[in-house]
Amino acid sequence: AAAEGYRRRLAELRARYSARPAVRTFYQVWDRPLMTVGGPQIISDVIRLCGGANVFAAQTALAPTVDAEAVIAADPEAVVASGMGEERPDWLDGWRRWKRMTAVARDNLFFIPPDLLQRHTPRLLDGAERMCGHLETARARRPAQP
Repeated sequence: AAAEGYRRRLAELRARYSARPAVRTFYQVWDRPLMTVGGPQIISDVIRLCGGANVFAAQTALAPTVDAEAVIAADPEAVVASGMGEERPDWLDGWRRWKRMTAVARDNLFFIPPDLLQRHTPRLLDGAERMCGHLETARARRPAQP
Protein backbone atom coordinates (compact mmCIF):
# COMPACT_ATOMS: atom_id res chain seq x y z
CA ALA A 1 0.00 0.00 0.00
CA ALA A 2 2.84 2.39 0.85
CA ALA A 3 4.62 1.66 -2.42
CA GLU A 4 1.40 2.16 -4.39
CA GLY A 5 0.80 5.48 -2.62
CA TYR A 6 4.34 6.56 -3.46
CA ARG A 7 3.89 5.63 -7.13
CA ARG A 8 0.57 7.47 -7.26
CA ARG A 9 2.06 10.67 -5.78
CA LEU A 10 5.01 10.46 -8.15
CA ALA A 11 2.67 10.07 -11.14
CA GLU A 12 0.59 13.04 -9.97
CA LEU A 13 3.69 15.25 -9.70
CA ARG A 14 4.90 14.10 -13.11
CA ALA A 15 1.53 14.79 -14.73
CA ARG A 16 1.22 18.23 -13.14
CA TYR A 17 4.76 19.61 -13.57
CA SER A 18 7.06 17.69 -15.92
CA ALA A 19 5.76 19.34 -19.11
CA ARG A 20 5.74 22.89 -17.66
CA PRO A 21 8.12 25.44 -19.21
CA ALA A 22 11.65 24.62 -18.04
CA VAL A 23 13.21 26.57 -15.17
CA ARG A 24 17.02 26.67 -15.27
CA THR A 25 17.90 25.57 -11.74
CA PHE A 26 21.06 25.56 -9.65
CA TYR A 27 20.83 23.21 -6.68
CA GLN A 28 23.35 24.17 -4.00
CA VAL A 29 24.32 21.44 -1.58
CA TRP A 30 26.92 23.45 0.31
CA ASP A 31 28.87 26.72 0.13
CA ARG A 32 32.50 25.88 1.02
CA PRO A 33 33.38 24.23 -1.14
CA LEU A 34 30.56 25.25 -3.44
CA MET A 35 28.86 21.95 -4.25
CA THR A 36 25.97 21.04 -6.50
CA VAL A 37 24.48 17.89 -8.03
CA GLY A 38 25.40 16.36 -11.36
CA GLY A 39 23.14 14.76 -13.92
CA PRO A 40 23.16 11.21 -12.47
CA GLN A 41 22.11 12.39 -8.99
CA ILE A 42 18.50 11.69 -7.96
CA ILE A 43 18.03 15.37 -7.09
CA SER A 44 18.54 16.11 -10.81
CA ASP A 45 15.67 13.71 -11.43
CA VAL A 46 13.53 15.67 -8.98
CA ILE A 47 14.38 18.94 -10.74
CA ARG A 48 13.41 17.38 -14.08
CA LEU A 49 10.21 15.92 -12.57
CA CYS A 50 9.23 19.47 -11.63
CA GLY A 51 9.87 20.82 -15.10
CA GLY A 52 13.27 22.19 -14.22
CA ALA A 53 16.64 21.91 -15.90
CA ASN A 54 19.70 21.39 -13.71
CA VAL A 55 22.29 23.87 -15.00
CA PHE A 56 25.01 21.35 -14.09
CA ALA A 57 23.29 18.23 -15.47
CA ALA A 58 26.25 17.66 -17.83
CA GLN A 59 28.47 16.96 -14.81
CA THR A 60 28.89 13.21 -14.36
CA ALA A 61 29.92 13.38 -10.70
CA LEU A 62 27.11 12.96 -8.19
CA ALA A 63 28.18 16.00 -6.14
CA PRO A 64 30.67 18.09 -8.12
CA THR A 65 32.33 21.20 -6.79
CA VAL A 66 31.90 24.28 -8.94
CA ASP A 67 32.92 27.90 -8.60
CA ALA A 68 30.74 30.98 -8.33
CA GLU A 69 31.83 32.10 -11.79
CA ALA A 70 30.39 28.90 -13.32
CA VAL A 71 27.09 29.49 -11.54
CA ILE A 72 26.96 33.11 -12.65
CA ALA A 73 27.79 32.09 -16.23
CA ALA A 74 24.99 29.49 -16.15
CA ASP A 75 22.61 32.27 -15.04
CA PRO A 76 20.04 30.05 -13.30
CA GLU A 77 16.48 31.26 -13.01
CA ALA A 78 16.21 29.62 -9.58
CA VAL A 79 18.72 28.74 -6.88
CA VAL A 80 17.57 26.00 -4.51
CA ALA A 81 19.71 25.27 -1.46
CA SER A 82 19.67 22.70 1.27
CA GLY A 83 22.44 23.13 3.84
CA MET A 84 22.74 20.92 6.90
CA GLY A 85 19.65 21.48 9.01
CA GLU A 86 16.06 22.59 9.11
CA GLU A 87 16.93 26.27 8.91
CA ARG A 88 17.53 28.23 5.72
CA PRO A 89 21.31 28.67 5.44
CA ASP A 90 22.58 32.24 5.66
CA TRP A 91 24.94 31.62 2.75
CA LEU A 92 21.99 31.33 0.35
CA ASP A 93 21.64 35.11 0.55
CA GLY A 94 25.27 35.49 -0.53
CA TRP A 95 24.02 35.21 -4.11
CA ARG A 96 22.23 38.57 -3.72
CA ARG A 97 25.45 40.43 -4.53
CA TRP A 98 25.13 39.14 -8.12
CA LYS A 99 22.14 41.34 -8.95
CA ARG A 100 22.17 40.56 -12.68
CA MET A 101 21.82 36.83 -12.13
CA THR A 102 18.23 35.98 -13.08
CA ALA A 103 17.52 34.07 -9.85
CA VAL A 104 18.59 37.08 -7.80
CA ALA A 105 16.82 39.67 -9.94
CA ARG A 106 13.55 37.75 -9.57
CA ASP A 107 14.08 36.80 -5.90
CA ASN A 108 14.12 33.09 -6.69
CA LEU A 109 16.41 31.93 -3.87
CA PHE A 110 14.71 28.95 -2.26
CA PHE A 111 15.37 26.50 0.57
CA ILE A 112 14.39 22.85 1.01
CA PRO A 113 15.47 21.03 4.21
CA PRO A 114 18.12 18.43 3.36
CA ASP A 115 16.20 15.61 5.06
CA LEU A 116 13.61 15.87 2.30
CA LEU A 117 15.95 15.62 -0.70
CA GLN A 118 19.44 14.61 0.30
CA ARG A 119 18.50 11.64 2.44
CA HIS A 120 16.83 9.34 -0.05
CA THR A 121 13.83 7.94 1.73
CA PRO A 122 10.12 8.05 0.85
CA ARG A 123 10.25 11.67 2.10
CA LEU A 124 11.88 12.42 -1.25
CA LEU A 125 8.39 13.12 -2.63
CA ASP A 126 7.82 15.69 0.12
CA GLY A 127 10.99 17.41 -1.08
CA ALA A 128 9.86 17.03 -4.69
CA GLU A 129 6.57 18.75 -3.86
CA ARG A 130 8.48 21.65 -2.36
CA MET A 131 10.84 21.77 -5.36
CA CYS A 132 7.88 21.81 -7.76
CA GLY A 133 6.25 24.59 -5.76
CA HIS A 134 9.43 26.69 -5.83
CA LEU A 135 9.89 26.21 -9.57
CA GLU A 136 6.25 27.13 -10.10
CA THR A 137 6.89 30.34 -8.12
CA ALA A 138 9.87 31.04 -10.39
CA ARG A 139 7.63 30.59 -13.44
CA ALA A 140 5.08 33.01 -11.98
CA ARG A 141 7.80 35.64 -11.54
CA ARG A 142 8.74 35.66 -15.21
CA PRO A 143 8.10 38.96 -16.95
CA ALA A 144 4.85 39.09 -18.88
CA GLN A 145 5.22 38.46 -22.60
CA PRO A 146 3.80 41.19 -24.88
